[in-house]
This record gives sequence, structure tokens and C-alpha cells, in this order.
Amino acid sequence: MNGCKYSNIKILLDLIKINKNFEFIFYKGTQAELDFYSHGKKGFRGIGDFTRVLLPQIVNNTNKIIILDSADIIAQKDLSELYFFDIEDNYFALSLEFAAGNFNQYYIFLRNNFYFNSGVCLVNIRKFREDNLYKRAFFAGIAYNHLPCPYQDIFLMISNYKFKYWPLNYNAPQFFKTDKEMKEKTYKASAFGSWLESQKKTIFRYSKEELMNAALNPVIVHLYFNKPYLNSANRRFTKMWIEYSKLAGVYSEIEKKYPKIINDSMYKF
Repeated sequence: MNGCKYSNIKILLDLIKINKNFEFIFYKGTQAELDFYSHGKKGFRGIGDFTRVLLPQIVNNTNKIIILDSADIIAQKDLSELYFFDIEDNYFALSLEFAAGNFNQYYIFLRNNFYFNSGVCLVNIRKFREDNLYKRAFFAGIAYNHLPCPYQDIFLMISNYKFKYWPLNYNAPQFFKTDKEMKEKTYKASAFGSWLESQKKTIFRYSKEELMNAALNPVIVHLYFNKPYLNSANRRFTKMWIEYSKLAGVYSEIEKKYPKIINDSMYKF
């Protein structure tokens, strides 16, 4: 997307040395910069969040795309399972947000019982273009002075509720703090309690069994509450995240930016 420095592009291209079975295609995000400039300039997430709204409009070699958060997700399995998820005639497939239906003065969209987490999102770009959703997104963007989670909030506004929830293990948070909790498969882990308590305020919810399945069999782990680079993820995921970031050649830069990151020697089993 637009705004990538040459050094960043080179890091991405170097990943082909690790796995030659994929390729990178770069697109310009200039249109998003023009259409969402005021939000991107003043919002703490920057214009990058809005370029994700542009993606379904400009990618033209497939009927579906998976949009992923960066920096705080760890893929555990083949993502083709997500790509071939039966999205039917919906615009999006994603997971229900744990705080959906909860009153929040700052995150106003959380009051919506249908509110979703789009950190891992499948988009039906054929339908997206057919129904001119990018135009809707533009007007949704200027309708609010403040969007706490811009791309997520805009997708909710333009969806007309044509989205489908998929299994939580496609976008699983960290439920277990320790290996011991995981081995015991205990619902006593604090994250389970937080989810179950939060879901009481909405008519939609994941069952206890669905939460446990996501915890034990994640396809993608999304550490949106437990950032490894802020020293808040558990030992297992932090070790994995450090190994991947080293493999990608970005760990030294992350260390400079986030000096509080745990020394990786602590994570050797």
C-alpha cells in the first residue's frame, strides 16, 4: 500500500527466501489518503487503517480477500480454511466482539449487539464492488468526527448487517496465561470469566465450549489485549512471536521501538 518505505518493502520481499510459494503485490493507497485525510491525520491509528477500507475496491484478481491486523496476530494453521469459509451472499465474515452490546462512552459502536472484531476478516469483494460499498464507506467516514476503530466501525456501518460470524478460533484471543492453565483446560482462567461476564449484556454470545475450542485449537491467535512487544502476552505466544519476528528480520527494529520487550532468552524451554 501507499506510504511504504523502500526498506520496509525490501523486508517483505526478503521473506520469499523463507517460503518461495507466495508473492507480494503492492497497491497504491493514495485514494484512501484523499478520501479519509482528515480522520487519518488526527486519528491515532493513522491513515493505514483506512487503506484497509480501500483494499476490496482495488484488488482485482480474486473474488475474496482476507484482511489481517499486523503485529499482534500469530497464524497457527493454514489460512485456506478461512479463505474457503462459506461467506454466502454476505459482504464480510468475522468474529463477534467480546464487548458487543456493552455501553461505552468512548467506543460508541460497542453498544451495538452485533458489533464485530475485524482484526481477521474475510471480504466478499465481488459483492463489495457490486453494491458500491466504498462510496458508502466514504460517507460513513465523514459522518462522524471520531471513529475509535475506523475500519472496523466503517465496515459495520456500510454492511447493512450482511455479514456472517465465523468460529472464534479464526480470531482467537489469549485465554490462557500459562501452559499449566492450558494443560488443565480450565475455565478458571481470568479471560474466560471476562468473556462470559461481558457477553451477558448481549443477545449474541459464544458458548463456553466455543471459547474453549478457540483457546485450544486456534487458527489465528489475535493478541489484541496481550501485545508481545509490550510484555503482556503469555510465555508461549511471546516466544513464538519473537521467533517469527526474527525470521522476518524485524526483531532488532522492534527492540529499538519497544525497549520493554522481554529478553528472548527468558523464553527458551
